[in-house]
Amino acid sequence: MATIEESAVFEYCEEMFRKFQERDGGYYPSKHDKPAFVQTAEHFSISIDEVNRIFHEYSKLAADVEMEKINKLPPPLRKRFMEQRAKDLFCNNRDLPYYKIEGSPSSDLTEALDVLSEEYRSLVEYIAQVGWTIPLNIDIQRFQKIKQLIGNDVELEQYFINYYSGGEFRLMCRKIEKTIENDAQRVLFNECVDAFENGKFSICITTLLTVLEGQISFFGDDPTDVRMMRICCFRATDEMNKKHNIKSLCWLSMNKFIKNLYQKSDFSQPEPCMINRHWIQHGRTGRLVEKADCIRVFNALSTIASIKQFQPKQNY
Repeated sequence: MATIEESAVFEYCEEMFRKFQERDGGYYPSKHDKPAFVQTAEHFSISIDEVNRIFHEYSKLAADVEMEKINKLPPPLRKRFMEQRAKDLFCNNRDLPYYKIEGSPSSDLTEALDVLSEEYRSLVEYIAQVGWTIPLNIDIQRFQKIKQLIGNDVELEQYFINYYSGGEFRLMCRKIEKTIENDAQRVLFNECVDAFENGKFSICITTLLTVLEGQISFFGDDPTDVRMMRICCFRATDEMNKKHNIKSLCWLSMNKFIKNLYQKSDFSQPEPCMINRHWIQHGRTGRLVEKADCIRVFNALSTIASIKQFQPKQNY
């Protein structure tokens, strides 16, 4: 099953299809399918079979999401919609003769990325609001399980704790470590992992926050800028403007998470109930850091690592 981080492959492939359709005035499967898959495979250094798998798994998920909405329509309306959709799909295929007889589709076909973005935006915003970024190494079907936990923060937290128990946590740490280019920061990260595995959660989170800042800074357009919220906000908006729907959701997730983590606090007032960077780094926190608090930051680092993994450095 395709993972969320593999959405970068799906998005790139969709971009290739759009370029070919604009060039040739429509969709010609015989002319577009193979070049789109080949160029995507070359861009990500993966096999064409892998591109094919990812593309069709994401396409199927989008179709399932759309069909679920269609099935909620009244039967007569549902029938008319399905008949029109079938006609539009035939007319959209320029290798077939239907468009010459029937003309262009009655309306632009909804793109799979738009369907998935609409489906998951509210979920992404909610879990970020309660302290969790998108776990990009999770498969796309498990998002349905997370969706069922909206409104139950205790069970949602337990879900992430269980998910990152054992092997998944070690896999996540290896992925993060590979994307840290600064040797000193890599050593620091591994010391955070050791502290976490030995139950020293306060030491772990205090240092882990500096590693997170370093990784987010990679995406800044100004090396002197230390405003993490500005970087995340800029990237979320930039990816949305580029119509990189899934990437924009990833950055939306990070933006919401960082806003909460960096929320300004009056130290004369009670400490926030969620971890706060300023209270921790300025030595004002009076709360005992728990395992889940550390996992939140590890998970955020994993999100950034996945974005970084599929993003050419020269673009930044």
